[in-house]
Amino acid sequence: MYTTNRVQTRAWLLFCSTLLALSGCAPGRDERPEGKITDVSILKSGHDIEQAQQQSAHTSPAKAWWLVYHDPQLERLVGDAQESAPSIQIAQARLREAAAVEGAARANQLPHVDGFGWIAGEQFPDHSYYPAPYKGNFGSEGKLQLDVQYHVDFWGRWRKLTRSARYWQKVSSLEVADARLLIQTAMVSAYVRLDAAYRMRDVAQQGLSRREGIVEMLALREKAGLSTDINAVTAREALTDTRSQIDLLDGEISARRHEIAALLGKSPDFGDAIARPHLPVIADPAPLSNVPAVLLGYRPDVEAKRAAVEATSNAVGAARAAFYPDVDLVAFAGFRSLDIGHMMRPGSVATQFGPAVTLPIFEGGQLRAALKNRLGEYDAAVNDYNATVSKALQQAADGISDLKARQAARQEAEAAVRHWQHVVDLERIRQKNGLSDTNDRLAAETALLLSERRSVEAAARVAEAQITLIRALGGAWSPSFTFSAGQKYHG
Repeated sequence: MYTTNRVQTRAWLLFCSTLLALSGCAPGRDERPEGKITDVSILKSGHDIEQAQQQSAHTSPAKAWWLVYHDPQLERLVGDAQESAPSIQIAQARLREAAAVEGAARANQLPHVDGFGWIAGEQFPDHSYYPAPYKGNFGSEGKLQLDVQYHVDFWGRWRKLTRSARYWQKVSSLEVADARLLIQTAMVSAYVRLDAAYRMRDVAQQGLSRREGIVEMLALREKAGLSTDINAVTAREALTDTRSQIDLLDGEISARRHEIAALLGKSPDFGDAIARPHLPVIADPAPLSNVPAVLLGYRPDVEAKRAAVEATSNAVGAARAAFYPDVDLVAFAGFRSLDIGHMMRPGSVATQFGPAVTLPIFEGGQLRAALKNRLGEYDAAVNDYNATVSKALQQAADGISDLKARQAARQEAEAAVRHWQHVVDLERIRQKNGLSDTNDRLAAETALLLSERRSVEAAARVAEAQITLIRALGGAWSPSFTFSAGQKYHG
């Protein structure tokens, strides 16, 4: 008994020594990634972001940023879009797929137990190694057993594969969040354009009413011999042009409604039931911090790219571990018998337990190729992350500077409206006192109409610039001290 135990001990020592020797000779250590991850803590955010952050009201970030519009219809549309939009459904399907892959990878770290059994009738040959009375006779043979296998993860291969799958699941989850942010901004942007179309139609309708009044007045003056036909023709042409603008804006309103319906994955008739928006002026959004690490922390796309780097890094580790021996603990217990009538007797019990080692000796370079492939994926993920970080900071800086420019353009447009309104008032007085003719007033009315339209368009561009900046800030809305058009925000 002592000799048997000593032989077994020596066998185990030889087995372990062989594993250590083989692991020391594993190839692939000279393969290294080339990509270097950008350290966001040392990046500079730039003047525009720093200045905007200094002007921020420093309130708590609002992720449901569209609520600042206080429009129940908009809130309902955004809520429906976040659940039923086709882009959201696609992202959620990918998340479920990634969760299934992670579950399969995690299962490799658990013991596998399989039941196995077979029964067969057999004609034993005369020259077989089976003893009498089986030799040359017909008999039966059977087996019933449980097989157990457990991966001994010496090199961390299965743990790394599981972590990689878990990070890919995180990537899919963040892609769902990014898809939601994208559908939020797309829906609000379409809603803003719908609101702008209605406002421009109001301006055109007001211009139509004013021009109709001029045409009626000219008709009376022409009848009294106080005006020429040329003035009436000019006024009617302006009237026709305004009616054409209204028709175009009606088409614009329908197109925006259909766009909203398409974002929800619904047919155009759904858009026909959308009521007119009434959006208030809101405060400009501002970054919560000028520190890139904090600023980028709200962007789901940046987080997703970082998680992809971690996923591919663990995949590289698993590819390296594939060069080492696979060690499994295997066991079975069950019944075996040449006669199925004896299978369930105590003497038919069979058991086995021990390690099983699989060592790649010659595989034609497949393992090294797989490692290089994983390293390439890692480098690509790193470069993708670095590019996303740079792009995100650029979008935030561009969004802030563009919003400032749009606000300035809006102020200029509003000043132009005030100017031309004053000119129209003067022309009315001049015409009443006989100091100018109808053409002068009509020209001033046309200029006023154009300036009012430009003012509405400028206000819509400000609203869209706000939405673009909110997208660049990852949906974290915090109002600045600078309020749009000098109006106070009530939120």
